[in-house]
Amino acid sequence: MIRQCLLRNIRSFLSVFAVVFALIFSVGMIALQLSACKNDVKMPVTPTGDSTMPDSGTINGVSESIPVTTAGVSSLPSVAPSELERFEAYVTGPFDTVTKMIILAVDQNEFEDSRFFVEQELWRYHRLFDIYDDYPGMTNIKTINDRAGSAVACPEEILDLIAFGIECEERSHGRVNIAMGSILSLWHEARTHSNANPSQAFIPDQQALEDAAAHISIDDVKIDREKGTVTLLDPKMSLDVGAIAKGYTVEKIARALTDRGFRAGALDAGGNVRVIGHNLIKNTPWRIGINNPIENANHSIIEIVEVADRSVVTSGNDQRFFVYAGKRYSHIIDPATYQPAEYHDSVSIITEDSGLADMLSTTLMMMTEIDGRTLLSSFPGCEALWVHGSEMTMTEGFERYVAGR
Repeated sequence: MIRQCLLRNIRSFLSVFAVVFALIFSVGMIALQLSACKNDVKMPVTPTGDSTMPDSGTINGVSESIPVTTAGVSSLPSVAPSELERFEAYVTGPFDTVTKMIILAVDQNEFEDSRFFVEQELWRYHRLFDIYDDYPGMTNIKTINDRAGSAVACPEEILDLIAFGIECEERSHGRVNIAMGSILSLWHEARTHSNANPSQAFIPDQQALEDAAAHISIDDVKIDREKGTVTLLDPKMSLDVGAIAKGYTVEKIARALTDRGFRAGALDAGGNVRVIGHNLIKNTPWRIGINNPIENANHSIIEIVEVADRSVVTSGNDQRFFVYAGKRYSHIIDPATYQPAEYHDSVSIITEDSGLADMLSTTLMMMTEIDGRTLLSSFPGCEALWVHGSEMTMTEGFERYVAGR
């Protein structure tokens, strides 16, 4: 009897062991397959924005990593700077730009883990915030626009972005308005067609713009947190989150990387630069170059700033423009005139939050420098640089970041 009981126990133990071994083997194979699928897009491409990261990068303010485990990834053990390597990668596509990553890691595997995470998050947010395309099984901004007049159940990421957009409209005094989709779509159509067919270039009809302006009230954008829905009360209105989505996404990813124990690095999503920590290898600030926005300047750098745990975001009229009758038309549309803003060639912002910097750089493109400085005074910790023709001016705080000053 005892012998039979013992045999049964041994058989049970062996069965459980076999199941556990099989599970471990399966998980290991899945991990290997995922690793094999991580395609690094390394292209000799100059990012399409106005901020670049020179190779000589780096800052003395040390940023501590938050020892939090998320998505099954543990915080990384401390290592000496001499053990770190600098890795770079490019992702082409999300938010219609090229995103450059600089990642400091101890080896290729650690780098690949962060690179893969950033790439996946960029595509995820791109699809959520897309206003042009549908994706199977996903509710995104386009879904809300298509169903204007009805409540649409949305993921929390969309609720948060739209809430941020409503806040931006108020803080920018209406200059950044995510409810301007009806106007911006007219300019998008003109820009797309004119760039594809220069001989048939055109600009939107002023009457069509004024008619569209009847459907841009931010008050008609309603969020119901309890039900998790967004409603556009005006069936003829639509959202366009282009002025804030990229910077907002970069900030979200940077914070998620920090939560994962990311050591240090930088993201440059077409002019939206966010650095995490400082250059641990050199124990210096990250050096960010700001491009010359003037036509035919060949993206020469007009200034270099040194930052740690900061965002450097530039908006300019050399991005997403088209030419009609010999005149350049920018993608930044002033809600006061329904026409492209013409105050400055570019505005760069330095502050902690990339989403806020994105909003401010766009806002200041649509006002005089004097008015911009007044507005900026209500945003502590935010500094600006204006470029207009051959003239360049900056706030006193911005000047403190300039290399060599």
